[in-house]
Amino acid sequence: MSTRRASPALLIVMGALCVVSALESRAQTEGDFAHGVAEFRAGNYSSASEFFARAESASPGTTDALLYKSKCLVHLSDFSGAELALQRYLAFRPDSADALYLLGFVLHRENHPSESLAVYTRAAALALPTGDDLKIVGLDYVLVNDYTDAIKWLKSAVARDPKNKDAWYYLGRAYYTKSQRVEAQQAFLTVLSLDPQDSRAENNLGLIYETDGQPAAAMEAYRNAIAWQQQSLHPSEQPYVNLGNLLMEQGQLKEALAPLEKAVALAPNNAFCHMTLGIAYRQKGELDQARRELETATRLEPDNPTAHYQLGRLYKEQHVLDRAQAEFEKTSELKTREAGSQAAPK
Repeated sequence: MSTRRASPALLIVMGALCVVSALESRAQTEGDFAHGVAEFRAGNYSSASEFFARAESASPGTTDALLYKSKCLVHLSDFSGAELALQRYLAFRPDSADALYLLGFVLHRENHPSESLAVYTRAAALALPTGDDLKIVGLDYVLVNDYTDAIKWLKSAVARDPKNKDAWYYLGRAYYTKSQRVEAQQAFLTVLSLDPQDSRAENNLGLIYETDGQPAAAMEAYRNAIAWQQQSLHPSEQPYVNLGNLLMEQGQLKEALAPLEKAVALAPNNAFCHMTLGIAYRQKGELDQARRELETATRLEPDNPTAHYQLGRLYKEQHVLDRAQAEFEKTSELKTREAGSQAAPK
């Protein structure tokens, strides 16, 4: 059986068509990539992501399109999509330190601290980490409840980048969690030296003053934090609930209600805010409002023994004794479970 062979002229034409096709594909890739970069720099991350996707589809693995696409998706808070793009990019370029550091950050945001730490270790073998990289390493250790290592890496972050106010803030939080209040206070004061109206640092100074038995200084700090965040698009409920709780503890119940109500308005899914407002209403004698807030608190945080205890007290005052007894029994059950968990070997 004979086989027909293509003529030399046909082979030349076919080769020319392949060259033209390759050139067109390359031109499309370069054009889409350039448009993507322009959109990325303009902050149009959704549009940029589409251009990078087209560039990658036209010529897989030949550009940094997937890396840029992952950065777009991070800006759009699509961390699962960013992780997928980075894994595809690393299949082509397994030794890209930029991609590995970004993947470490993405895994952190997806609440995978162990995997994030492993990726950061790979990245650090290729290029020195920045202060921000070390900050995320520290926060990974916070997620695994290892505050000793968290402090170690957050200290490294501020040593690498002394003006990194977020790293200083999280270092202060780690110190505070470890009851190292002197070190925590110094960290928060450093934040304020970098940004004199940082409301988070000022609020945390209030917590330190309150713990140290300085209620007047604590109230001033909470009020400062509230004032400084007035122009924020996302004000925190924390200085409001802290101020209201302290005012209530100081016997200034009437003054406590407004900041506590504001805290609930800002954070309707925060059980502590509802519980604290419920306690204030109960003390004021507004039992129906107190019941609404305390029932909300136990619904939002069903394993909080304090919320169940406070609801039990309220039911008792309202003479709903069967419900009161059920709440006290739930409180006892949760406290027993909590004690067992703390006593278990780790």
